[in-house]
Amino acid sequence: MDVVRFFQTSVTGKTLFIAVLVLTLLIPLGMIERLIAERGERHDAASAAVASTLGNQTVGGPVLIVPMRPANSGSTAATEDTFGLAERLDISSDSKTTVITRGIYRIPVYEARIHITGRFVFPSGPPPGADMELLPDQAVIALPISDPRSIREPVRITVGGASATFQRGGMRVPGLPQQLFVRYADLGAGAPSGPLDFSIDVALGGSNWLGFLPLGTATRVTMTSDWPSPSFRGAYLPESRDVNGHGFSATWSVLHVEGGFPPRWKRSDPAGAISDDSSEFGAALIDPVGVHEATLRAAKYGVLLIGLCFSVYFAFELLAGLRLHALHYLLIGMANCVFYLLLIALAEQIGFGYAYLASAGASAALITLYSVSVLRSVQRALPIGVLLTALYSYLYVTLRAEDYALLLGALGTFGTLAAVMYFTRHVDWHAVRIGSRGTSFGLRAEPEDAQEGV
Repeated sequence: MDVVRFFQTSVTGKTLFIAVLVLTLLIPLGMIERLIAERGERHDAASAAVASTLGNQTVGGPVLIVPMRPANSGSTAATEDTFGLAERLDISSDSKTTVITRGIYRIPVYEARIHITGRFVFPSGPPPGADMELLPDQAVIALPISDPRSIREPVRITVGGASATFQRGGMRVPGLPQQLFVRYADLGAGAPSGPLDFSIDVALGGSNWLGFLPLGTATRVTMTSDWPSPSFRGAYLPESRDVNGHGFSATWSVLHVEGGFPPRWKRSDPAGAISDDSSEFGAALIDPVGVHEATLRAAKYGVLLIGLCFSVYFAFELLAGLRLHALHYLLIGMANCVFYLLLIALAEQIGFGYAYLASAGASAALITLYSVSVLRSVQRALPIGVLLTALYSYLYVTLRAEDYALLLGALGTFGTLAAVMYFTRHVDWHAVRIGSRGTSFGLRAEPEDAQEGV
């Protein structure tokens, strides 16, 4: 049998041809996926540039620092710091978000107002077994804030009706982020003794992330925001949360035995090398289905869309006595590939939803109108348009269902395969010839002499 005739008229030959063409179209699909990934990297770079200016903020409760020195050693003796956490710590945060543009990219940023209350118990003496004396007149309160550049207002602490303003001053508590400091003596609250109730108000800006450190014997954090898509991350998940289209609220409760911070330690202790890395928790402001992520996920279904389109054209060759050229299949496949290129180009400008509607409408219209000529009938092209509309609609629903995308995609693929297998279960493929007008499955029909391949 002539090779060309084999691929034109044989079901086996045509099936092999379609399979090879689908595999060939993986090349442009792969190129488009790499382009989408590259655009996503540019977006991440823009987001990182904003974060480098505003900061991904991490805020902790205040730490009481009281120096001590060897007993009866005189004022010139070297001192060692002791650190103490608040007996209880309550942090409430309310943030308002806006979206700023960096080039063509839109990045969420926030302005947060944080209210911190708690109680210190001022140590009555040095740690047990230490022949040291405390220096309460040199006590300092440190407040960890990872990026103080974005503080909007002076940060003040109030203790017993007296208040003072924090200043920047390095990292006196090892293992914690950058810290603000205030000397206890600047409060003018008199000699420290017993419980010290305090309150602190912080107004700061940030990008993407707002986290907290459980620097209290018992820490409770309440966080609210008008951003509707948080991602709760870190060492602890909130014990309660409420997320809706208007924003979210969440509450955490952490004991010091869970947080990994001892209630009191000195610099020379092994615990003096504490780290906040394993204890931080909070929320990131995310787009649940980002433009680039969603487009990349859509492109993963490209082979399925192309394969289904080719299957419908193949069915017309069998049922309508048509004989389609390889170029027809190639152009239809390329039109499906260009859909993803249009999608990412438009999504960066007008958002994913509108971009998807425009790209899917343009691609479906192009392929349907082209099919009118290729299939030589509006009635034959109509199922193509209906199929594409259904496929693009189902794909959109799958992409937007973030938690159930894999399940919907798997069910859709399985259902399609099951339908094809069911409706072709009685077909005698050995008896079918392509290009035979009015072919009846299972019966051999001779090709019409006048019907030539294009």
